[in-house]
Amino acid sequence: MPRILSIDWDRHEVRGVLISAGATGTSVAGAWAASLTTVDPAGLSGKQIGTRLAAAVAGQISGKVTTLVGVGRDHVQIKLLSLPPAPPEELPDLVRFQAEREFTALGTDAALDFVPISGDVETPNQVLALALSPAGMTEAREVCEALSVEPDRIGVRGCAAAAFATHASGITANEVALIVNPLADEADLVVQADDVVILLRTVRLPDTSQTEARQRALVGEIRRTIAAVRQQLTDRQVDKVIVCGNEASIGRSSSLSEDLQVAVTLIDPVAQNSAGLASKGVPPESLGRFAAVLGMALNEMERRAPMVDFANVRKRVEVRRFSRVHILAAGVAAAAVLWFGAHLWQQISEPTQKLAELQNKIRDVEQQADTYKDVTAQAAIVERWTATDVNWLDELEKTAKRVRPKPLAAKDFPVANDTVLTQLRIFRPTGVDAAGGRIDLQGVAKNSAAVKDLEDRLGDDKHRVIPGLGKTDKSIPGYDWSFQLEVRVPRPEEELAEAAKP
Repeated sequence: MPRILSIDWDRHEVRGVLISAGATGTSVAGAWAASLTTVDPAGLSGKQIGTRLAAAVAGQISGKVTTLVGVGRDHVQIKLLSLPPAPPEELPDLVRFQAEREFTALGTDAALDFVPISGDVETPNQVLALALSPAGMTEAREVCEALSVEPDRIGVRGCAAAAFATHASGITANEVALIVNPLADEADLVVQADDVVILLRTVRLPDTSQTEARQRALVGEIRRTIAAVRQQLTDRQVDKVIVCGNEASIGRSSSLSEDLQVAVTLIDPVAQNSAGLASKGVPPESLGRFAAVLGMALNEMERRAPMVDFANVRKRVEVRRFSRVHILAAGVAAAAVLWFGAHLWQQISEPTQKLAELQNKIRDVEQQADTYKDVTAQAAIVERWTATDVNWLDELEKTAKRVRPKPLAAKDFPVANDTVLTQLRIFRPTGVDAAGGRIDLQGVAKNSAAVKDLEDRLGDDKHRVIPGLGKTDKSIPGYDWSFQLEVRVPRPEEELAEAAKP
């Protein structure tokens, strides 16, 4: 009968649950929560955290168990990476190559994993890369050592809470859900769209004794996260908010839906997993924070791999192909062997071990050549991708100065010809050899003549302005004309070619 031990912790508390699976279903064999309160401002080490949990467990874990660990954001770096089109088997190498540029102090000992979001062999790829520092990996292993177990999977606590919410509430594939996992003095906020985590945050909160302040802080952070999702997914927004916990762990939650003006669902871990969890002597407030440990355990029971696993990170699957290079190398090796055989036949005095040494050298050269070939190909893909992109920071700066060449405080500010932008969208063509881009502008103006002046300022020999729909619109007082413009932006090579012309 398989048994699964799931562990997670924050600065206030460490939690563990042991689930057993049998012919009649699953049951909770043990559940524990131990305080991590300390006077040390640096907090407890992994060994000390494990010792406190081991004291609560009191030897109730024995035999073979599958151990799952959920780490917090303290030792995890997260970056949203854009990569060129590539097949799935090449993504791990591309992510590692780009992460070494994007992440700060990413050493060889850091565990790097990622969540694919979009893209394929023809369209650009977008991934959420996560790196666990060596200190975080050591902390997770020390917690397990105190319990005399080895970590089989090391996931992220926020992703584990999202897995629990998916299992409990049935998030559909076409929904964008914001999962909130409130803890004692922090909360994990995870955005899941189409069964994929696209955003992960951990925020500080007042402690549970400050109910009103905690409610205000949590509502504010949820609103900021919803705004970030709206900016990242321009054509979609959060459909519902799922809060993992109970009234004892969250406090006043009945007004969340009214405050946020979004559908809010509260999922109680005890109500969703009542098979023995409530009878293990864990306080109700702590049981409300069991979403992450239950999410990891339920995923493992259903044989579903976690979205992120620092103990088993995604790696390139090596596919050995017998190519022309191998044929040539084999021909060289065979020729060398035949030549040495003839030479040995002619000169019996030559030692036979020289043949083995030459074969070893040929094998080493072949392996080195294959290694350099992969690295060169990966670098060329990324360099070709970045060379065809536009420096959008420079383009946005130029656009801003051309829209408003003079500040509002200037005495000679052209009030009669003023324009105001209400929307700016940036587009980059799709495809492997895509280059350049465009900026779509929407706004209002004092009159149609002001739009013509704006077109003249935005256009030059490198930027082509294409007028769009213009009409009378008095929705904004003082600005009676609405307009749309499209600005074609050249790629960097085109700008250099124009600058080189006499």
